[in-house]
Amino acid sequence: MDQPTHTIDPEGDVIIVLSNANSPFAPDDHEDTTAKKNFDSDSKTSDEEEDQHREKRPRLVEEQPSETPTEDGHLSETPDQECFRIQVSAKHLILASPVFRNILTGNWKESVSYLQKGSVEITAESWDIEAFLIFLRAIHSQQSQIPRKLSLEMLAKIAVLINYYDCKDAVSILTELWINGLEEKVPATYSRDLMLWLWVSAFFKLSSQFQTSTSNVMTHCDHLITNRGLPIPENIINVMNERRSGAINEILLRVHKMREDLLSGSRGCDFECRSMTLGAITMHMNSNDLLPLEPEAPFPGLSYAGIFRKIQSFKSPDWYSATRSLYYDNEFIADSSPHRCQSSSFETVIQGMTNAISGLDSSIMGL
Repeated sequence: MDQPTHTIDPEGDVIIVLSNANSPFAPDDHEDTTAKKNFDSDSKTSDEEEDQHREKRPRLVEEQPSETPTEDGHLSETPDQECFRIQVSAKHLILASPVFRNILTGNWKESVSYLQKGSVEITAESWDIEAFLIFLRAIHSQQSQIPRKLSLEMLAKIAVLINYYDCKDAVSILTELWINGLEEKVPATYSRDLMLWLWVSAFFKLSSQFQTSTSNVMTHCDHLITNRGLPIPENIINVMNERRSGAINEILLRVHKMREDLLSGSRGCDFECRSMTLGAITMHMNSNDLLPLEPEAPFPGLSYAGIFRKIQSFKSPDWYSATRSLYYDNEFIADSSPHRCQSSSFETVIQGMTNAISGLDSSIMGL
């Protein structure tokens, strides 16, 4: 039997064979082909729960990998090393995780092998090896070998493991330490890190960061919001997409209505006002790809923040209105002044609207 590449417990009776390690994590949206899944446990039937446990049950290893352990027990720098053998304690796995408990004591081949031989190999795949080792050391209570600070990326990876193996309580003290030690702030614009923050804040119930993250995602994302393969509850993704589309649709309806009202003559104080304002708004809309047709949901390429800024930058035309008078039956221009009326101001399009979409309330979302 091949030796372990990493040893968490030298007397451990379980070898976890991690294959296809370090798979892409939270890929860019255009790479994310993961279908939406409902992660709301309250909506699962008993059959679905059984299927979930079956999916989480690692397969027995039939062919052993040929990797040898590194001298220091840490991750080798070899880039093509994708399979690792990790020696762990069944007792710690069973106490910490109902998923591992089901694998080792349930009605599976692994549990039969474990009871008969006193040891067993189980498989896992795709996990980041560094995150997986930190996670396993955490449930083995090896605090001295666990970092006190993590990057946002690493915390997000470990949160996925905690969620998958259902052992939040077993590592709660460490996760609180990691969260308090986070140095990265919630990004103000849409990015991969913003989605990582959304996942972390949702999973660990960080209400303030969750509200900020959801607001920034809805405000700045310029395409359909996806979970990027993260187990973010589907209802959160759906509500964010609805609110994003609703806010963009509202602002587009307003700008198109202003143009239609000018064209129909129901807006504007006189012919000159309507004509010049109509020309200006048509040019602005055309240069910002809002003509000839009104964009439709999910509004690819458009973000709420981007449209709001563009309309703020719309410049109203400047012209002077002449005051005419008669003097001995002769008409003359007595005075001229800049034309000012609400109908020609583009500020009315966004009047009453804010430059950001309000974030979601974690308590309302069931977190």
